[in-house]
Amino acid sequence: MPNLKFAFRTLFKTPFVTIVAIVSLALGIGANAAIFSLFNQLLMKPLPVAEPLRLVNLAAPGPKPGSTSCSQAGDCETVFSYPMFRDLEKGQTPFTGIAAHLSFGANLSARGLTQDGEGMLVSGSYFPVLGLTPAIGRLLTPDDDRAPGESHVVVLGYTYWQSRFGADPAVLGQPLIVNGQTMTIVGVAPKGFDGTTLGVKPKVYAPITMRVNIRTKVQPNTARSSSSAACMPHCSESRSALPG
Repeated sequence: MPNLKFAFRTLFKTPFVTIVAIVSLALGIGANAAIFSLFNQLLMKPLPVAEPLRLVNLAAPGPKPGSTSCSQAGDCETVFSYPMFRDLEKGQTPFTGIAAHLSFGANLSARGLTQDGEGMLVSGSYFPVLGLTPAIGRLLTPDDDRAPGESHVVVLGYTYWQSRFGADPAVLGQPLIVNGQTMTIVGVAPKGFDGTTLGVKPKVYAPITMRVNIRTKVQPNTARSSSSAACMPHCSESRSALPG
């Protein structure tokens, strides 16, 4: 006890040094926690999907046909233009499925309230390839991915459904305005699933064929991760993961 009192007296005698030491410790602990969290997400924590070890990212070194911008979407080798994704989807044979996704800034309006957030445009194969089951309703399917501008449907992220709608199951069939486009809510993504892009937690998922309608500031044949870029295919192979 005397040693503890002596330590406190010493600290109070040099408040500047004490404050610097405390701030340094706080910054060090915070930085370590942030680094571990990122490391855990990137390398240790698997995606909350049916068979995460059977998923791989496609990569294609060198120039690609179509319009792409990979400055913000990710490494250029793993970014594909929308037309190229469709060609890959038609021509691929080694995989059980191939899917694409791209994020966008979303202005969401429902029940008289408006909120900004992140959205994800996904191919109709996205949820089936990941093997996900909806919390309620249904997820997007290839039937929602047939023709451009045809499917005005949307799936809510689980966290957004809870925070914005109070986990109300009656939300199914209700309208949600996404960037000025009236969409119909058809389902809610499973609990714990926040998409497949690190740092992006989508509030909504919409068909990739609605990309022109929802993202009017971007040219039709481009896609983006933050502001411009392209589709990033993900696929699963029937036996095990393949090299990118």
